[in-house]
Amino acid sequence: MNPYVILRVAPSATDAEIRRTYLEAIRAFPPEREPEQFQKIAHAYGQVRDEAARLKYRLFDQTPGGTRPGEALSAFCMAAPAPAPLDFESMKAFLRLCATE
Repeated sequence: MNPYVILRVAPSATDAEIRRTYLEAIRAFPPEREPEQFQKIAHAYGQVRDEAARLKYRLFDQTPGGTRPGEALSAFCMAAPAPAPLDFESMKAFLRLCATE
């Protein structure tokens, strides 16, 4: 699944915003109580933790998430901080998600 959706952060977020959101998520889902959710969050953070990791994710990720276009749209809407048009990279990822069906 899309790491931006898991972390609930926009693809245009800064390193500080991503780290803050990651820390909030692991506080909400500690490994002792929710080990599966914690692993998902840690893996998502590993994919987008810094600029190099984000570029690698954008260039080489070929695994679309979501099973239906409606699910993909709602996931992207939840990740965006405010209703706004999607940028080019987000639109490309959204179209990848829609291609699963």
